[in-house]
Amino acid sequence: MKKKTIGWVLLGLVVFGAISFASYHIYQEKMLQSEKENKKVLNDRLADLYEDQTLGYFKADISAEAFDDLTSEVKNQRGERRTLDEIAQAKKNFELQTDLNELFESDVLNGMDLSAHPVLKTPNENQIQTLKNQANESPAKDKEWGQDITMLLGIAETQAKDFTAAENDVKNLVNKGSELTLSDYLTGVKTLAVLPDGKFKQQLLDQLAPVKNQLANENASFATQIQQSDASMETARKSYQERQAKVLAERNKELTALKKDLAKKQATYDSYKDLLESIEDSKKDESSRKDSEKESRSRESDSESSSSSDAESSDSVEDE
Repeated sequence: MKKKTIGWVLLGLVVFGAISFASYHIYQEKMLQSEKENKKVLNDRLADLYEDQTLGYFKADISAEAFDDLTSEVKNQRGERRTLDEIAQAKKNFELQTDLNELFESDVLNGMDLSAHPVLKTPNENQIQTLKNQANESPAKDKEWGQDITMLLGIAETQAKDFTAAENDVKNLVNKGSELTLSDYLTGVKTLAVLPDGKFKQQLLDQLAPVKNQLANENASFATQIQQSDASMETARKSYQERQAKVLAERNKELTALKKDLAKKQATYDSYKDLLESIEDSKKDESSRKDSEKESRSRESDSESSSSSDAESSDSVEDE
């Protein structure tokens, strides 16, 4: 009796061990599947912050808080170091774009739209150089977004140099006082002429107004030549802005075509995504059904083993 009892006990332990191992294996598989699903969700959340992640363009009108929220969510997941690094780099790129926009009187890059008439607030050449360095260090510098950032920083750099030159010339004209000649004035305002219309240019014009009025009041012929100079300044300004606008208009045309292409791709992607999700749901249902059947068979096997053990025990008692 004792040998039979020990045998059944051992059999029970083996069955229990097998069931435990199978349950643990199923648990591990579910955990891995859950982690994969979580990673996919988080990666999709990161992709949602872009107009197009491959090209590097961020969605219009998002804020840095969106990256912070996603970072906090990822930190609650296991083994997502790579995703955290990707979010951190994306936030750096977004902050670079934000700082670039801050250089100008209005945003020059928002989503996939470029401003046709970027105008600097002030000639902050040190800040522009800092942003150029950041752009060169960014892994996204060779993407379409990175190339546009570089182009806009080039425009900022050119304008800053023109702003500084015009500012210096206006200061020199004002400082000449009564010694100022018409020749000095006509030469000095050439750098001011090409500046795009904006607050900084208007400040320089306001500083120059007393000097301009002084010369005009001194001689009627001076007034005529100053008027001619003003007309030349307007022509130079328009020419400067037209050249700049032409480059940006061509780029905007390219971006518009890209947006149309992306919209078509997105529609196709959404269609495939719905199909894949449907297939995945079917697989999950089938897997759950098989797991249920497996667990049911295990319970039936345990029940049969228990019944056999009880029967053997009863037979042993009767033999005694």
